[in-house]
Amino acid sequence: MKCGICKAEMEEKNVTYTEDNDQSVIVIRHVPAKVCTECGNTWYSGTVAKELEKIMDSFMASVFAEVSVISYAKSVA
Repeated sequence: MKCGICKAEMEEKNVTYTEDNDQSVIVIRHVPAKVCTECGNTWYSGTVAKELEKIMDSFMASVFAEVSVISYAKSVA
């Protein structure tokens, strides 16, 4: 797969996804993604993007901590 920005090669990696909703910061670690070897652009598959949405929806309603760190693999399993 080629990067949509610079056209360099993308490689599969596990990355850290961070979401800031003005009330708290949620960090999801070990998220599978494709990352550009040149510019660092990150691309998530449709399946992973849907899982991230589910994780965010479930934690946004119940998290009262200012910062939460979540394991992607444990949340999807």
